[in-house]
Amino acid sequence: MSDPFTVPRQTRRREQVADPRQAAVAVPEAAAASAAPPAEQAKAVPQDFVYETEHPVLPIPFKVQLGEHRLDGVQLSVTAAYVAIEGKLDPAWKGYKQVVAMQFDFQGFSINLFPEIVVAGSREDGEMTLQFMDPAGAHLPQLRYIINSYIAGDVVSLGGMMAYTGPTQIKAPSNIDNTATRFRVRSIGVAVLSLALMAGMGTVLYSRLTQSYESRPVFIERTGNEMKATTAGQVSYLNPAAKSGEVVFSINSNSGDVLNFQLPCDCEVSVTEGIFEGATVLPIDPILSFFESSVDVRVQTQMSVEGLAKAMNGENAYLDLSDGRTIPVRVVLSSATNAAAMRGEPFVPVSLVAEDGVLGQDDIGKSARLRLSKSIFDGSFPSVMEKS
Repeated sequence: MSDPFTVPRQTRRREQVADPRQAAVAVPEAAAASAAPPAEQAKAVPQDFVYETEHPVLPIPFKVQLGEHRLDGVQLSVTAAYVAIEGKLDPAWKGYKQVVAMQFDFQGFSINLFPEIVVAGSREDGEMTLQFMDPAGAHLPQLRYIINSYIAGDVVSLGGMMAYTGPTQIKAPSNIDNTATRFRVRSIGVAVLSLALMAGMGTVLYSRLTQSYESRPVFIERTGNEMKATTAGQVSYLNPAAKSGEVVFSINSNSGDVLNFQLPCDCEVSVTEGIFEGATVLPIDPILSFFESSVDVRVQTQMSVEGLAKAMNGENAYLDLSDGRTIPVRVVLSSATNAAAMRGEPFVPVSLVAEDGVLGQDDIGKSARLRLSKSIFDGSFPSVMEKS
C-alpha cells in the first residue's frame, strides 16, 4: 500500500511491511476488519447529528498526529476532519481506526483533543477524510466551542495558527447597581404591600370584633301621635280633614259594633299607607298620625333582643344615614319595648334619640342603619335610657 502522508511511513512499517504488495495486511489493526465494509466498521453518526453533510465545514487550521505522522488539517466539522496527503489515497486505508491527537495552535497556547477516528475515504486527490467514531464524545464541547468562535469571528486564522480576537477578560456586569436598586425597590414594595395587607386584615378583624349592624332598617319620621285600631274589623269611615272633636275614622268590628274615633285637636293628619275606607285592620294596626305645630323628628325602629342587650351592656349606638353621615344616638326604651320582650318576641320597638339640632326637617323620610360599636381601649358609656 502506498503511503498517503507527506512524511515517510517506513520507520513505523519497517518490521511489518516487507513487500509493498502486502500493504493490505500491514495497515495497523485493519487486517481483521478488511473483509467487512467500511460502513460497518465506522460507528454510526448519532441521530441528533442528522447527516454529517448538514454541518458546516470550515477552513480552520489544525494538526493531526496519526501515529508517527503529523498531518496538516485542511477543513473541519463536528463530524469529520479533512487532512492533506500526497497524491491519491490508497483504498486499503479505508476503515483504519486509531485515536489521534488534534492540535489547535493559538498565539501563546494550544488546545489538544484526542478523538477516535476512522479513515472514511477521500473527497479528492491530496486529501483524506478522518471521520469521528463518536461525534458526540468527550471532545465535542471543546471542538464545538472552537467552531462556534470561528463562525462568530472571535477566532481568525493566521497562516498555520489562529488568533483570538474576542474579549480578553470576563466582562463585568454593568447592571450590578441597577440590580441592587431594583432589588431594594422590590423589597421595599413587598414590605409596604405586606404592611398594607396586614393593616387591612387588622382593620377587618377589629371591625368584626367591635362593630355589628341591626338587620331592621331605620326610618326618620316627623314627631307625632298615632291612632291605632283597637279591634279587628273594617274601616267604614275616614276623614283626614276632621276638626277637633269630630270623628276622624270608624271601624265596623267583627262583633257587629261600630267604633268611632275622634280627633283630639286641630292638627295635621297623615293617613298610614295602605289604609282606606273598606280596608281590613287588626288590633294595634296604625290608622293615622296627627301632628301638632311642631316639626320635630323622631327615629323609631325594631331592635333584636341581642342588639338591645349589647346596647344595655354599654356598646355605643350610631345611626349611619343614607347620605353618608354618622350620628351618635341613644336607645330609648318604652312600655311597648318591655311588653314585646316579655312576650318573647325576637324584635322589640325602640326609639333612637340624637342630640338636639342634629336631625332636622330635611332628614324626614330618609333611611338609616343602626350600628353598635364597643371600644376595646377606652371606657364604654351607656347608650340606653328608659323613657319617662
